[in-house]
Amino acid sequence: MQLLALIATALIAQAAPVVSTGGSESVTTGSAVVTGVVNPGGAGTTYRFEYGTSTSYGLTTPDQDAGSGTADVNGRATITGLTANTTYHYRIVATQGTSDPVRGGDRTLRTSATPSAPSVSSRAATGVTGNGATLNAGINPRGQATNVYFEYGTSTSYGTRTPTVPIGAGSSTVSTTAPVSGLRPNTRYNYRAVATSAAGVTRTSNRTFTTTRVPTGVAITPSTVKPKWGTGLTITGSVTGSGTTPVAVEKLDFPFTGQWVQLATATSNSSGSFTVTVPPLVATTRLRVATRTSTVVTSGVSTISVAVKVGLKTSRVSSRRTRITGAIWPSVPSGRASLQRQSRSGRWIPVGRSNVSALSGDRSRYSFTVTRSRTRAMNYRVVVNPRNNGLQVSGTSRVINLKRR
Repeated sequence: MQLLALIATALIAQAAPVVSTGGSESVTTGSAVVTGVVNPGGAGTTYRFEYGTSTSYGLTTPDQDAGSGTADVNGRATITGLTANTTYHYRIVATQGTSDPVRGGDRTLRTSATPSAPSVSSRAATGVTGNGATLNAGINPRGQATNVYFEYGTSTSYGTRTPTVPIGAGSSTVSTTAPVSGLRPNTRYNYRAVATSAAGVTRTSNRTFTTTRVPTGVAITPSTVKPKWGTGLTITGSVTGSGTTPVAVEKLDFPFTGQWVQLATATSNSSGSFTVTVPPLVATTRLRVATRTSTVVTSGVSTISVAVKVGLKTSRVSSRRTRITGAIWPSVPSGRASLQRQSRSGRWIPVGRSNVSALSGDRSRYSFTVTRSRTRAMNYRVVVNPRNNGLQVSGTSRVINLKRR
């Protein structure tokens, strides 16, 4: 009798698991989190999720341990590699040893639709003078956070751009304008608007305007508007209305409340062209060129946004893991580092974020640990947002390629 009682108790303790398929969470265009509940019924139990575009499923997540208790266990798994705007079926499946699997009911989720790039309509320039104009365009963000800037220049290669301006994430057309200055008198200019969002980049067709005639003026083109911390740039330009002319590059330091200070000088040639070198910059700076003549004429102002310098090096942690570290110049106590991985389509996807820590010599540092892929080599880079109210702007490290393990 005692033996029969023990056998009965064991059979009760090892009852088949009870499962219930739950809802989905964090659904995107290519991934989702699926949930469910497992009650092991007193015996060692594992669970997984089956999923696919029909009730035939066809795909499964890795097995996870649900334990051997008698209480409900919340199960969840992230499924990736999904197709946008598609309905998927899924269910939870529990297994005890060699017993037949116990399957939960079928549930569905639908991935998000791929967002549309903004639409852009070009408009005529207004307020055209001898050395400036206002560029105009209409932008429809199509529901995505969108930024806008204008490219302009004396050819359809453009070469100069206005500061980037956010216009929100609405679904109706928004008028946007950008004043440009430092242009050459009596000169034909090409321009177009460029709208960017997470869904893509859209450019208007080319439009033109011609500046009016004036006695003299100065136009400049910086070699870059985003130099790396501790590096300089060159400014090329031309003076109209006179021949050989002495000019000077002047700067106004962030936060742009002080006086203009001379940085370097040059003399234009007989046709008015000049080139001048700006020494290394360490913070966001406004630059202009002014003639050193009795009647002073100045160029338009270029805002040079200095990017923090981001170093990168790797070290092996284990056969599977690699540590990515680097120094940041200058010190950015409130900075945030973002580890990014390049997708197969070439887009950079954030895969990790962390605050930075102090380092000697007016530097900061960051550190990330990466588990290398089993299937393919991956490109990584680190972007550091200094978060110092515009004193510097975000900088990007070099790209490294981590081989598959």
